[in-house]
Amino acid sequence: MNEHNPIALEINKIQSHWRKAVTGKETLRLVRLMIQPEEARLYEGFFKLESSPHGQLDEVFVTHLTSFDDEDTFSAAIIKDWLETYDNSTELLQSMQEKGSTLQWDATPYRQLSSYQPQDKLLLQLLQSFREALPHQPRELVLALLPRQVSDTRSFTSWLTRLLKTGIPAGIKLTVVDHVGKDYLQINDRPFPGQILSMHIPLQLADAIQKLATAGNPNDPEISFRKCLFEMGNAAKDKDLQRMHYWGQRMLDTTQRSGNKGLFATAHLSYAGMLFNFKRDPLLPQLLEKGARIAKQGLQQGDAACLSLLIQAYGYQGAYAQIRRNYSTAIDWYQQQAVLAEQHQFLPQAVMAWYLAVDISRRKDSSRYYPLLEKAYQSGIPMTDDEVTSSVYSFIAADYYNYAYTNKLTSIVQEINERMIRIFGKDWKEEVDKLKKSKVQALMQPQILEEEEEEA
Repeated sequence: MNEHNPIALEINKIQSHWRKAVTGKETLRLVRLMIQPEEARLYEGFFKLESSPHGQLDEVFVTHLTSFDDEDTFSAAIIKDWLETYDNSTELLQSMQEKGSTLQWDATPYRQLSSYQPQDKLLLQLLQSFREALPHQPRELVLALLPRQVSDTRSFTSWLTRLLKTGIPAGIKLTVVDHVGKDYLQINDRPFPGQILSMHIPLQLADAIQKLATAGNPNDPEISFRKCLFEMGNAAKDKDLQRMHYWGQRMLDTTQRSGNKGLFATAHLSYAGMLFNFKRDPLLPQLLEKGARIAKQGLQQGDAACLSLLIQAYGYQGAYAQIRRNYSTAIDWYQQQAVLAEQHQFLPQAVMAWYLAVDISRRKDSSRYYPLLEKAYQSGIPMTDDEVTSSVYSFIAADYYNYAYTNKLTSIVQEINERMIRIFGKDWKEEVDKLKKSKVQALMQPQILEEEEEEA
């Protein structure tokens, strides 16, 4: 790891804190890392590093992204993912053998899962047997759980408590990530003295990112752009509009001198995006209009990067119209964004724009709802299963299923049902509903649902 890289230095802090707080604690079984939401990717990097041959800590880390759907099925899901990962690690195991560190682990007892077996106990047996098979004993094993999705944090907490009650074997630790001030995964530690540790590691991630992004020649337009962007972010955080405009104008000036249409358009849209924190500022719509115009010019001149900028500009126009309560105009902009994205096969962006148009029409202009819903549904038909699960298309499909069912469109009902069962299982409606509750807010455009501006 490059020790002069600011991000690497932050990971070094996590490693150092772990050594001091965790290593050597024989009774410790569960480590709850308390983080700020913006630090999530950094911790993912930490776990990824420690789960690789380049890890710096003494423990052996195994990181799992297994989604948490239900406390009664989670252990079995981890076992399944563990075996799949193990079976796909032939090259790594061969490399270990060549270096004299052979892993002789028998996975056979865990391959035939039965509903009659206590899955929690079986998972703990798997972890214990794997740890005992590790070369260079004594070694400690850390199972880091970073679920892609958690259906219910209370159930997740209950599952962790159940494992502690069952008895996590010596030499094995579980580690999870929780949010500072939220305590989603807080467990009463009285029944488990010395077994649970919750710790927050003070990091300077924002400073590290800024140092990394602005390193190099300060006269380089892209570096100057990034410096202005960070300063504008700080101004927005401090609610300092005057400082925002100072750095925003500097950003426009430096990107205009560059002659790069894509960078100049990006500056306008970034400036406008920052001004969503000051929604009444009259400069906001001007920046959006000019940013879109510059992006169109760049696209006509062959700058491919300007296509995604133009799509973004339409989305921002929709967001601005929506917070100003101009709902019909907002729908038009989102529809324009969706059509452009769809034309160029940017399907996740297209279905997001369709979803926003559909959602507004459902609440504010019902006469446009079903025509838009049908277009939204059609736009996502070519999407892959992975694209469906990582986008809002499943929400559109669920709504269109209800419409088709009500109107006895049998073939469409069957088509949607078959696809959703394949992706989400037979209880797909419940799964999509859970997904919608956890995901929609994170995917929405800035400040456009709960913070719709009051009419002046």
